[in-house]
Amino acid sequence: MTDEQLLELARLSLDGEIYGHSIDQFCQTYPDITEEEAYRGQEFRLKLMEEQGHHLVGYKLGGTSLAKVNQLKSTIYSSSSAVIPTSSVIYGRLMEYMEMEHGKDLVMSTRLHPKAEPELAFIMGEDLKGEHVTAADVLHATSKIAPAFEIIDSRFHNFKIGRRYDGVIDNTSSAAFMLGEGRKSPRDTDLNSIGMKLQKNGEYIGFGAGESIMGHPARAVAALVHALWRVGRGLKAGELVLSGAMTASTPVQAGDYLRADFGGLGYVDMHVV
Repeated sequence: MTDEQLLELARLSLDGEIYGHSIDQFCQTYPDITEEEAYRGQEFRLKLMEEQGHHLVGYKLGGTSLAKVNQLKSTIYSSSSAVIPTSSVIYGRLMEYMEMEHGKDLVMSTRLHPKAEPELAFIMGEDLKGEHVTAADVLHATSKIAPAFEIIDSRFHNFKIGRRYDGVIDNTSSAAFMLGEGRKSPRDTDLNSIGMKLQKNGEYIGFGAGESIMGHPARAVAALVHALWRVGRGLKAGELVLSGAMTASTPVQAGDYLRADFGGLGYVDMHVV
C-alpha cells in the first residue's frame, strides 16, 4: 500500500474517534494489508494526533492473555481467518487526552461501543530499548506497578474489527485509560501471584492473575520493547505500558459501576454515565 492510502485510513480512524462515528472495515477495500503496512498506518495516525497538539504518554498491549485471544477469535474479528500469525505482540499508542483521573465518570455520550479491561500498568523509571531486552530488564527499568482500567472502543461498525491489521491502524481500539489506587515497586511484588477480581454492578464477572499475561506480565512488556526496536523506537522514562487485559473485555453502558481489586496492589473503580 502507498503512504497516501495508509494516511487516508489513519484519517478515517481518527475522525471516527474524534466525531464519534463508526467506519467500514479496511479489509473490505484492502484485504492484503501487511503487518509492516499496518504499523506504518498507526505511525501516520500518531502524527495526525500530534499535529492536533497531543502527545504520546505510553503504549497498550493487546491479546496477551488467553482469555482475550479467545474473545478476539470468537466475537471481535470477522472470522477465525482474520487472526494472522504475527512476529510480535499487538500494540497501540496512549495519548495524554486518553487518561482519566481515578474517580471520574466514563461519559457514554463521547463513546461508540466501549468495553472495559482490567490490566496491570507498568510505569517506566528508566529508558528501555533493544532487541534482546528480557523480563528481568523490564522489572529493573520499571518504577511502579499500578492497577488500571483500559477502555477500548473500536471505530469499526459494531466492534467488528475485520482483520488483525485493521485494528492496528485503528490504534488497537485505544480510547481511554485510568490508573487506580495503589502503587508498588515491581522488585517488591510477585507480579505472577497478583490476583484480580472484577465486579460489574456488584456481581463478580471475571477473575485473573498476573501470570495470565504471557506467563508473566513483564514478558509482555519485553515483547513490546522488541517490537518497538524493529521500528527504531523504545520506551522512555515516565511512559506507561498497559500489559494487556487479564479477562475478556466487558461492554459497559450508562448506569454501570465496575471495580477491579488487585489484592495487595490496590484497586480501580469507575462509574459509567
